[in-house]
Amino acid sequence: MAEDIQVKREIVLEADAEALQKMRKEGHARGFTVYCDEAERIGGENTAPPPLAYFGLSLAF
Repeated sequence: MAEDIQVKREIVLEADAEALQKMRKEGHARGFTVYCDEAERIGGENTAPPPLAYFGLSLAF
């Protein structure tokens, strides 16, 4: 009988991001704010981790 039980789950993620100056971005999700930027050598100001660093961290978590 336990095999007949089906559990349905729904995951909803709402996030938004906006471009600031140069390569800097600001993102919002679940009440948290994160920033990303690129290195100076490619046009950013190096004020925050680059987007690829956040991707790498997400894999580590």
